[in-house]
Amino acid sequence: MSVFFWTVTAVMAVALGVAGVSALATGRLLFPWPRRSVRRPGVWGAGALLMAASLAVGRWVSPGIHLPLMLGGLALVLLAQTGRARGASPE
Repeated sequence: MSVFFWTVTAVMAVALGVAGVSALATGRLLFPWPRRSVRRPGVWGAGALLMAASLAVGRWVSPGIHLPLMLGGLALVLLAQTGRARGASPE
């Protein structure tokens, strides 16, 4: 893998890791574009951490480990966008 792709992957892993930890700790998303659609910031943060871990170890582990981590993270991120908004009353 070239240095460019390794650098881009490392930057993406760090960005997702920081955003995931921040979402878990504060309950708010760092990135402005998904704020409106995300209903559960904690679940989004857990998914972002799984995706960051997948990107971080993807070069050294087999696809049998890398791909389930990425798919699990994507599933959690998608799950965080479903459901009702926080504080909304059920109707």
